[in-house]
Amino acid sequence: MIWLAIIISGLFTFLTRFSFIGGLAGRPLPATVRAMLGYVTTAVLTAIIASEVLVINDHFTIANNPQIPAFLLAAIIALIFRNIVLTIATGLLALWICQHMIY
Repeated sequence: MIWLAIIISGLFTFLTRFSFIGGLAGRPLPATVRAMLGYVTTAVLTAIIASEVLVINDHFTIANNPQIPAFLLAAIIALIFRNIVLTIATGLLALWICQHMIY
């Protein structure tokens, strides 16, 4: 029964993705669709980052959350320097300091 569910899920996933790709193959996307697709990355990354920063142990947490100041510092560094390695290093160091020294 589990194998049947896996096979059906795989076929459904393949068919839904292929129908979109195969149906649009060789055709240009309308300008409005291209414009809207430009916001997909921002929306998805915002949802992922916000849930990781604001949810701790399955609870929405703002007070006493060491991830918020670390995120804000990393975001400022990212905006100023536009360097991903520096941003990650700063964010991790700030998170470590916030977790072990402040909170």
